[in-house]
Amino acid sequence: MSVLFRTAPTVERRDWGGPWTHDIPSPADAGSGSTRLSQFDALQVAAVVACVGLRSGAFAQLPLKAYRDVNGVATPLDIQPLLMTSPSDSTVPSVWKTQMSISRDLWGFALGYITAFDRSMYPTQVEWFDPTKITSSSDGGRIVWKLSGQELDPSMVVHVPSRWVLPGNPVGMSPLEYSGLVDLSKRAQNFGRDWFRNGAVPSSILYSDATLTSVEADGILAKMKERWGRRQPAVIGAGMKYEAVSVNANESQFLETCRQAANDVAISFNMPPEKIGAAIAGNSITYANREQNQQQYLTDSINPDLVVVQESLDRHSPRGTYCKFSTGAFLRSDLAARYAAHEIGIRSRFLTPNEARALEEMGPLPGGDTFPAVAPAPATTRSLEAFP
Repeated sequence: MSVLFRTAPTVERRDWGGPWTHDIPSPADAGSGSTRLSQFDALQVAAVVACVGLRSGAFAQLPLKAYRDVNGVATPLDIQPLLMTSPSDSTVPSVWKTQMSISRDLWGFALGYITAFDRSMYPTQVEWFDPTKITSSSDGGRIVWKLSGQELDPSMVVHVPSRWVLPGNPVGMSPLEYSGLVDLSKRAQNFGRDWFRNGAVPSSILYSDATLTSVEADGILAKMKERWGRRQPAVIGAGMKYEAVSVNANESQFLETCRQAANDVAISFNMPPEKIGAAIAGNSITYANREQNQQQYLTDSINPDLVVVQESLDRHSPRGTYCKFSTGAFLRSDLAARYAAHEIGIRSRFLTPNEARALEEMGPLPGGDTFPAVAPAPATTRSLEAFP
């Protein structure tokens, strides 16, 4: 039996093929025999791809560091754990975080296999499972994980749920799972695809004075569609009459449906619709409110997930330490605004010059670790005319 299913770890490092060895089912097979959302159908919806891509990109660019509380101050560990700096042998840290984010957004959870431990038997490297091969069930409040039907050793896995966790179901779920938005979006996209696939005229009727066999009717129709497809005029013979019965795309509310569906997908992820180009009438993003929009995006769509990820990884960290994403780089404003903020911080004496330089990825200066001297307040004098 593979070490993956043993009841207790016995060595510090284990070889494992990794989730990339699993065969990914085709979209036609995805979700067959299951009432769960087909994630492969979801990936065919442009709005879902945009939301999942933006969110995973945010995770990828945020540094993850380990800290210790020293007298109430979060102090980074001098030597960062490998789980923070090099969590995988197969890929770089940014892709590792991207994989975790995509799995959580589409399947509702990310499940990883611990491939390496430190001397204290804390995880140092984790490889994410292919979620299509994972099933779960509840056993007295404990999650039973199975890989291709075989139960996994719970001490060898790391579970990071989505923030959508229903009572009694700690596994997690995708925000799209019960929304019906994927089905609506796919229907709208398919309608648009079929609209243009049928040629210049989507739907029409050809009348014939003579009785036609099915072969003759198919031949006439094929010739007409060939002409329309090449944007060439069609020639109708004697006794034939053409009537267009198509409706205007706007009359069918096709475009409005697509926009509203994309807007609703964005809202499901707590994401401003403008981030994926799904702004509806009355909403627009300008340079003046770009930073506020970015802050709202971080606060509503990203921060709640960061907390879940941090707390899930903290369960596999030594007591007294914890991990935290650094969101400062994500909120970098324009150059003038950043420099003005640094100046305020230094003048208010809560930011040293070297700390400000570190935020700009610049080296320290001699004497830059101390606050500058505070200039004395100017003395006030009263005019002689003020006295009687």
